Amino acid sequence: MILDLIRHASTGRDDHLDGRTDPPLHEGATDALCARYAALSWERVLCSPRQRAVRTAEALAAPLGRGVDTDEEWEELDFGDWDGVALEALPMDALSAFHLDPHANPPPHGESWGHFERRIARGLHRLLDDPDPVPTLIVSHGGPLRMVLSQACGLPMAMCWALRIDHGTRLRLRVEREDDQLWGELLELQQV
Repeated sequence: MILDLIRHASTGRDDHLDGRTDPPLHEGATDALCARYAALSWERVLCSPRQRAVRTAEALAAPLGRGVDTDEEWEELDFGDWDGVALEALPMDALSAFHLDPHANPPPHGESWGHFERRIARGLHRLLDDPDPVPTLIVSHGGPLRMVLSQACGLPMAMCWALRIDHGTRLRLRVEREDDQLWGELLELQQV
């Protein structure tokens, strides 16, 4: 199936770890994103239930006359005690340890990395359960987009952290499943 994943439009909080924290989008934040992707069409639009993702998905779906379905599987990682905190206020050694080995060094009182992996895998497998999949857009967050690249395309997570996935970034993937194993190919990476 062909799957587009787009990171939600900007909230102006690039310097914060916003997982369950849900700041509103900047006014007009979806304008450039909608203009950039106006020529694309999807038959199904899914998104994280966080309002920053819902509002972005609605803006992209409206010109197509499509509704938007929310799915909790596509939420950002819950950063626990770090959630909503400015990066400069976090202990850099702990943040670096998290990026190097998120299984061993999860955010304090946050979602485990294993749970996050399983959640994104469930979301992907559910899409592939459809015997006749349609072109689908998922509007989500930086973490889930990186996790999809890792799970579907086999990229090591360390490599996925190194990719710039700014607000409005679109990943187009072909994702298949064989013997319950995911296989994917990154077809396009586009920034706004």
